[in-house]
Amino acid sequence: MPVDPREIARERIEAAVAQKKDRNTKADAAIWAAVALNTGLGAVPFGVNIWTFLGVTSVLVVALGAIYGHSVSHEGAGKIIKQIFMSVGATTLALTIGMKFFVEVMKGAGVITMGGATAAGMALDAVLCGAVTYAIGFTSKKYFQQDQQMSPQQMKAEFNRSFDEGKSKVREARGN
Repeated sequence: MPVDPREIARERIEAAVAQKKDRNTKADAAIWAAVALNTGLGAVPFGVNIWTFLGVTSVLVVALGAIYGHSVSHEGAGKIIKQIFMSVGATTLALTIGMKFFVEVMKGAGVITMGGATAAGMALDAVLCGAVTYAIGFTSKKYFQQDQQMSPQQMKAEFNRSFDEGKSKVREARGN
């Protein structure tokens, strides 16, 4: 029976926040648990992992909502993620999606080149998945802290700041 990534994410996020005391610490622990999962999923060779990525990320948004006292369904989490992506603009969204498909091609190219490109593609995809999860996490955290009141400009600024920070932190955590 296949394992549902949302169930794994829910368990890991719940475990990460269980011993934390205040909301911000719980939220940070939830974000890092999701970043670790999506970074790991990004490193998996062979296959576009966008659906598992979205599953883990939606569980994160639901958890962050709960931490800050907002009841959010998975459908509602999807709408928040969409709202974040719409706020960053078409160019940023297209670049992110383009990078995702590029690294997937690099991972697949390793089969043809006897593994050379696979390692590079896996590393790049891991960083990309981790950084995007980090950015969505911290943008969602801010969104819930502000009682779900964020303008598209505020979302864009928070996402871009968090994405840049996330790239550095994920690379640092991976030892790259």
